[in-house]
Amino acid sequence: MKCWPASAIGGATGDIMPLAVDPESILAELEQLWADLDSQSAAKGGVLRACSMTLAVVARDEEDASQARRTIGVIMHDQPCRALVVKMHDGAELAARVFAECWMPFGAQRQICSEGVEIAALPDQFAEVARVLTPLRAPDLPLVLWCRGPIAFSLRAFDHLFPLADKVILDSTALSSAPSALAFLRLLRSRGHLVADLAWTRLTACRQILAHLFQERRLTPSAIKSARVAYSGPAPCTGALYFASWIRLALPSVPIRLEAVEGDPGLRGVTLLVDPKSGQEGDLALTLSGSSQIEVRGCGRRRRSSLPPSDEAALMREELKILGRDPVFERVLE
Repeated sequence: MKCWPASAIGGATGDIMPLAVDPESILAELEQLWADLDSQSAAKGGVLRACSMTLAVVARDEEDASQARRTIGVIMHDQPCRALVVKMHDGAELAARVFAECWMPFGAQRQICSEGVEIAALPDQFAEVARVLTPLRAPDLPLVLWCRGPIAFSLRAFDHLFPLADKVILDSTALSSAPSALAFLRLLRSRGHLVADLAWTRLTACRQILAHLFQERRLTPSAIKSARVAYSGPAPCTGALYFASWIRLALPSVPIRLEAVEGDPGLRGVTLLVDPKSGQEGDLALTLSGSSQIEVRGCGRRRRSSLPPSDEAALMREELKILGRDPVFERVLE
């Protein structure tokens, strides 16, 4: 992965420079960026310009913005996009620069590049940021707003940015109050926003394992007499609440209990207690070890296996494949 910083708007070093940010100037800089890339790569097969959406990202500081750009660089292999990175900072004025993320597919002779714009702004400047971002979105393509970390759940400045997006991706994992996080997501939905939560996305592999056991008829809904969802921490996390709600949708007559256990904070496991009279093969327990291992015990099975990657890039790749409604998540969130 290689980042190609173009000359900064108002400067020649590629650094963020304070200035009155103008969308037309930024778009002109993007065109100059592509001209520079074409001239630099002409002898190596040229450059393919790729874009399937606009991905706007809000980062809390320089370190967070750097991590966001690294994640975007990985995402762009599957979902090439125009990246708009909004970095919160303590400067007095808006500032901006343009950049590109380029990669060479294995065996290819031509680089594939996606473009980006980084804007530095204070939260109280987000109304102006929204005005700048509107003409910067790629024409006729969806815009996804990715709000990193918990700050978007409490900072009202984000209200200026939510209406820009066709989809808003948040992450409630680190929030101390799961009920408040879910209430905020429901509020956004009530305002007509299409929302996603990476805390829900993290549950995909566990939900698939449990669903497959029912599909293979190793379990039947009528055999389940109760369920326990285990979590670690001072209070149930959003992951535990999501999983309990998902089980409730599938097994509406089964009582579900949330249970605190020792271990790393977050969802730790699920146990389905089977009625001995059902003829099934005993209780089923799914136990998580960290974020990478899961043990399945019961229903004639006992095995430990690795979970798919659940890093930020993997989660975002999964969410960006669903640009429309996720009806299961919407029902769980109700």
